Amino acid sequence: MVPLLASVDPQAARSHLHRHLELCLSEGLSCWSWRYKQLVGWAPCDDPPPGWSRGRAWLLLAVADAAHRPDTDDLAEATSRLLPGPTVPPADEADPDGPLDTSAAAITAVALLKLGHSDQAVALLDELVSTHVTADGRLLNGCYDLATGTATQHELVWGDFFLAYALAALAGLVDPHDA
Repeated sequence: MVPLLASVDPQAARSHLHRHLELCLSEGLSCWSWRYKQLVGWAPCDDPPPGWSRGRAWLLLAVADAAHRPDTDDLAEATSRLLPGPTVPPADEADPDGPLDTSAAAITAVALLKLGHSDQAVALLDELVSTHVTADGRLLNGCYDLATGTATQHELVWGDFFLAYALAALAGLVDPHDA
């Protein structure tokens, strides 16, 4: 959303990103979905849950998309708060022994490349390819919706896309900033 908004109104893109950072990175567990209520203001939604792995990945990607723009504020603090651990995350941070979400890791790998954290991106991609990719190139162990038990260990199209894009960026076939 950040690049799309920035193409027509850089101030709207900055405002959008900073509102999301303010809401999603407030004290306590991160909340990824919010609803504006007229007399109350912003209220967190229950779904997705606070420990949702793709929430962190998507927000890191938004920060990465904004970070290389010349009209962007300093995003170092947000980046450091969003940087992941060195491995594929669980689908829910509150359940570290539960299913993994390789799609979150693939999104994160693209964000890391955009941010210039190549070593961290390569380590994450190495884990994905060596552990979670089948011989015919499918990225398995993505978790669509843990709360409902829907596709909790599956191939997910956005996981395949971001994995392919990250690998293409490493090979020099695409610019990571174009995704």
